[in-house]
Parts: sequence; C-alpha cells; structure tokens
Amino acid sequence: MQWSQWLQGGPFLEISFLLEQKKNKKETIQEIILNISKLKNRIEINDKNVDEIIDFFAEGYPFNEEDPKSNYLHSLQLRLYVYLSRKRKATLQIEMVSSNTAMVNFWFYGSPIDAIEWDQIGIQNEEITDFTNFLKDLYSIFEFKIGGMAIEKDVISLFGLDEVYPNECYCLVNVKADCILQESNGFIDIIWNEKYKKLRQIPYNHLRLDKDGILINIGSFVE
Repeated sequence: MQWSQWLQGGPFLEISFLLEQKKNKKETIQEIILNISKLKNRIEINDKNVDEIIDFFAEGYPFNEEDPKSNYLHSLQLRLYVYLSRKRKATLQIEMVSSNTAMVNFWFYGSPIDAIEWDQIGIQNEEITDFTNFLKDLYSIFEFKIGGMAIEKDVISLFGLDEVYPNECYCLVNVKADCILQESNGFIDIIWNEKYKKLRQIPYNHLRLDKDGILINIGSFVE
C-alpha cells in the first residue's frame, strides 16, 4: 500500500469502513467529502487541488498500462488535519475495492512517541478514546455496514482473502458477521451495522449505538 509523505515513519493507526456506491464515482467521492465536513471533529483538507484529485479518481488508471484488459484502479488520497483532543495530521485514502464498494480509510501516525522532525504527534494511552469516538462519529454520519480501527490494518483484512482489489470478492454482500468476532483479527474496535444481521453472542465488551450500530471492543492499543 502506498501513501503520501504527508505521514512518515509509523506504525499507522487506521480507521476504515466500507460504503456501497449508489451514485457514479465522482458523485460518490463528492458526497463522502461533503459528509466528513459534518463530523463533530473539525477537519481541514490541506490539498488545494481537490477537484483535480476527484476527477483523477473518477477517471481511474489501468493496473497495467500495457494490458488493454487491465482492471482500472480508482483511488485517491487527501492530506488532512483532524482536530481530536489535539490537532493531528491524517491521510484520507479512498479506494474502489469492487464494482459497488468503496473503502474509506483515515490514516494517523500511531506511535506513542512524537516524531518532531515530521511534525507528527504520538498517541498516548488516554487519547485512544479520541479515535474510538471518531469511529463512532463516522458511523453516525455514514451508517456503514462495517468499520474498524487497527494498527496497520484496514477492514479489507476482515474478508480473510489475499486477492488484490478491485475484485468482486470484496462486495459488501460478502462481509460475514462471524469474521469480526475473532480476537486474532488484530482490531481494537469494530462497528457492525445490525440492519444487515443481528449479533447474538458477543464475547467482548460492546456498546449499542443509534442507527442499529454496535461498537465491539476486541483488542487494545498497546504502546
């Protein structure tokens, strides 16, 4: 996975979720960007050429330029400042992972140690709740089927597949509820939308949210 030099070093804390594409690709991205402006936490986009970045996403580019039948990739990154309890750099990554499914991923510098040379602040144990609350706020706006928070993992890993995306195996209908209840999945928190399927037995601390969401604490942030 590639990301811009806006964030450097690592490890990275990723907060990601899956959305069904209900409009064309350009309108989908415009709507996502509009909706993040509705979050409780203030977000500033540092890039000046946002319209160009959106157009590049909508047009896409071939995985293999020498193969006329190559899959087209639709991907973008935006450099952000996200105001949690402290102002933090973040990268917003959006990828089409199947014909009708987009992954939205917020990358944060995830070390407990500040990287002053790159203007990146670390995450202290007491600040992890800032990110859990950010995930909950994302759900309140987007009502996604599944989202989660992990170190160096995004929600695509919950499919348990090794296929390169875009691939139809990553359609939303292929997300299985039982995959999220495994301690070995490496996630700190997961939000599941019970409009898709009710979870009966949850062997972890969990909290029911508005809009049929359920926040499940599977792991912990360890320095």
